[in-house]
Amino acid sequence: MSYSITAQLKLQEQKKDPIFFWVIFIVAAFILLPSYSLDYGLMESTADEIVEAYGWSSFGISWLWFALPLGLLIRPFKPLNKDHRTRHYFDALYALGCMVITVLTAWLCIKGMGYGTILLFIALGMIATHALSRVEWMGGDRFVIGALITVILLILTFILYPTIAIFIPMFMDGDQFAPFQFIDILSKSYIVRVISNSVLLGAAVGISATFFGLICAIYTTRIAKRSVIIGRIFSLLPIVTPPFVVGLGVTLMMGRSGYVTEFAATYLGLTNTNWLYGFTGIWLAQVLAFAPMSFMILDGAIKTVHPSLEEASYTLRATRYKTFFGVFLPLLKPALANSFLIVFVQSLADFSNPLVLGGNFDVLATQIYFYITGAQLDYPSASTLGSVLLIFSLSIFCIQYLWIGKRSYVTISGKFSRGDVQPLPVTLQGMIIAVFAFWTLFNGILYGSIFYGSFTVNWGVDYTLTFANFINLFGQGFSDGAWPSLLDTLLYAGIAAPITAFFGLLIAYVVVRQQFTGKKVIEFTTMLCFAVPGTVAGVSYILAFNTAPIYLTGTAAIVIISMIMRNVPVGIRAGIAGLGQLDKSLDEASLSLKAGSFRTIMFILIPLLRPAILSALVYSFVRAITTVSAIVFLVTPDTRVATAYILNRVEDGEYGIAIAYGSILIVVMLSIIFLFDFLVGESRTSRSAAKNTQ
Repeated sequence: MSYSITAQLKLQEQKKDPIFFWVIFIVAAFILLPSYSLDYGLMESTADEIVEAYGWSSFGISWLWFALPLGLLIRPFKPLNKDHRTRHYFDALYALGCMVITVLTAWLCIKGMGYGTILLFIALGMIATHALSRVEWMGGDRFVIGALITVILLILTFILYPTIAIFIPMFMDGDQFAPFQFIDILSKSYIVRVISNSVLLGAAVGISATFFGLICAIYTTRIAKRSVIIGRIFSLLPIVTPPFVVGLGVTLMMGRSGYVTEFAATYLGLTNTNWLYGFTGIWLAQVLAFAPMSFMILDGAIKTVHPSLEEASYTLRATRYKTFFGVFLPLLKPALANSFLIVFVQSLADFSNPLVLGGNFDVLATQIYFYITGAQLDYPSASTLGSVLLIFSLSIFCIQYLWIGKRSYVTISGKFSRGDVQPLPVTLQGMIIAVFAFWTLFNGILYGSIFYGSFTVNWGVDYTLTFANFINLFGQGFSDGAWPSLLDTLLYAGIAAPITAFFGLLIAYVVVRQQFTGKKVIEFTTMLCFAVPGTVAGVSYILAFNTAPIYLTGTAAIVIISMIMRNVPVGIRAGIAGLGQLDKSLDEASLSLKAGSFRTIMFILIPLLRPAILSALVYSFVRAITTVSAIVFLVTPDTRVATAYILNRVEDGEYGIAIAYGSILIVVMLSIIFLFDFLVGESRTSRSAAKNTQ
């Protein structure tokens, strides 16, 4: 027996260290793949450009990139046990240091990193993972360590780096450093007016949308019985409605040629038929677009208010009005504040409705868009306004995260209590029903106008029904019309959605199940994607990835990455909520059987989290299809998407085609959502429960 153990130890000592194989991998990547990025891709580059991109034809900085990891050759490539902690820490720090030096040298030499450099980073990350596992950091679990390193690198590359990049042009006048340039830009009377317009509009929309959201939430939770389905449909509207569609629908109703405007001009003596364009039109369109978002927030909050609190108020002889305004509404303060702040940020970030209905009323989002896409490219002004918009959003996000999140409004404790929902005051209930009926009717007419308008020859002139708009979109073959943009959109969203769900689950697992310093920082940083407005995100990606060390602009990759990063907080929150419902003993039982974290996730957690993962998958897929503000700056003629196609039709005045395309997208996305609900959602649960009771 002792001889066998000794032989095994000698055999183990003769085995090569895995780090040795990763160094060989680095050398192979350096020889076989280009170190630098190609300006026009592999297929469109000349042989000389490809050879130059490899970097090994002449001594240059690329040799340094791949020579640095070879410094690990100074150590013996034999398995070192955990007693050699200094050596293991050296390996980890050396690998991470090589990553930093690679990025800095690429940036200083104005060279984009190529495919070989991507493999270099993968190999260096694996070397750091092996080294840290040997000192039993994070329990020595290689998968967890590798996942954490991957998450940190992705956060630094695609969240923090672009966010910082947007501030740089505001201090640059061409190639000259101009530290006070942003003051000159912000002091212009026109810019001051644009900022004040945005703040005024955001506040008005926040208050109005929260009011209508509260009315609808109270109706569906405290009044409705058989009409609850209306609230469910209402909550789906902001998810499935593409940008511009609400603004176009309002234009069909109340624009210069709208039937409401014509009725008012004919029978009510309206003389100003241009009243919609400006603050009024943007306010109306944004309230219609964002009130469902407020409804979803308040609907969930009202369901957590325990009826026993209201019963206690009644037993103390309080009137129904006093109970409603003194007990019920105060308990909704955090939800009301969240609703207002979220809608305020969404209003600031929205540029589709101001683009359609703005007229001479300019706001931050549209002005940033015109600075980037206008005749005179003005990066300093776009950067300055983007920074202002970002500061507004981040401030509000911090208020939500740090202040509202710490307030206690607990209404359900561990103690058993029973209470029945009490009816609202009769007059108040009647007012809520009336407002809800008006709101529902208005939305029904709005969406009816959208679908009807997609079949008309020319709205306001010729209401003859026709399929011409759809024929122009999809009747010209797969190489023309709307087909290329639709197929590209489905492809990009189909790639982005599973990555979003997996990445979100990975971050949630690291944050919830692991204990390490800086865990809250990672969670907070990833949630910043919600706080960064889409317009700012698009501009920041242009500024960050249009120069060394990372060239991505003009490629499909940057569009997909933008979709992933915009929606990854949804996957994170779904993962955190799902993991919070699973006892940690399930993980511990699997790990005690030496399954490892990866196998535990694949065979224990993912099957149990299947509904949450699929919800994040469908939501991110639908949101990727409807996004516009973040990717409108990133698309090219070779990377067309549906929302950019709609924007082009709106700018050309082809409202009928734009509305027809929007209608198609609404139907497609509703079909996807209802199919998902039928397969794995509440509908399937109800069918299973009914079958079991038979």
